[in-house]
Amino acid sequence: MRRFLIVWCCLLAGVSCNKEKKYSNIPKLSYKGMDRNSIKAGDTGAVRIFIQFEDGDGNIGFGTENLFFKDSRDTQIIPFVIPKVDSRYEPENGLEGIIQIDYQSAFLLLRNDTLHKENDTLFWEIYMKDEAGNESNRILTDYLYLRK
Repeated sequence: MRRFLIVWCCLLAGVSCNKEKKYSNIPKLSYKGMDRNSIKAGDTGAVRIFIQFEDGDGNIGFGTENLFFKDSRDTQIIPFVIPKVDSRYEPENGLEGIIQIDYQSAFLLLRNDTLHKENDTLFWEIYMKDEAGNESNRILTDYLYLRK
């Protein structure tokens, strides 16, 4: 299975920062953006995708594939692993933060048909599942333009 790098830019324990906040136990995602809208397909670079999350019981990071990207060009779903959240953040009291995904362009290829030999366009539908099996809302990214 392909391996991708997940970097936690910011992880805030909701209860530590503000005891008044209470989130749903069903994870909630919000799309925050990408660092670029164009990239060379199959190259050595990466596109950074930023996703904000909230989870009331903090059970989103449990060491298995639990963040999913669906490519708009086909039905392929790419799984990611959200690392286990350290107990010092008191995840059981709720979490919020930003997840940064570095999606390597080596895995972003042009389609083989005659219309897409020089460039292509895609976006991702993203969702997560927590340890209890609760599925988050689904979010869409901006378009990403792939070039030869």
